Amino acid sequence: MSATLPKSVGLGGDGDEIVAIEEVERTFSVKLDKAEAVQWHTAGDLFASLCKALPADIRDDNLWSRFTEVLTDQTGIDPKVVERDSPLLSESRLWVHIANSSAAVWIAATAGMLALVGWALL
Repeated sequence: MSATLPKSVGLGGDGDEIVAIEEVERTFSVKLDKAEAVQWHTAGDLFASLCKALPADIRDDNLWSRFTEVLTDQTGIDPKVVERDSPLLSESRLWVHIANSSAAVWIAATAGMLALVGWALL
């Protein structure tokens, strides 16, 4: 019997994770400790930081479900399938590769334009 990996939260690593974390902060009226961000690999990691930031009387049985709803708002992933071990970033990360490729094209185009301007000024 093989164990299946938990479904990813679906964040792309292209800025949507920043929006999602800001939305968690806004929804729960907290500021998360960004120094802990390097440890946020799973939904459970981020949830633990949220729990530390929340007053104890705010934590209830519905906190996890409210948290996953906010966290997946950007991705369209069903919040009910998100587990504490669910990776924050999408497994495919296709959009990250596309964004990196797009950036390379823009850098090359800018370098080409600068070369043409430099040649025209000579």
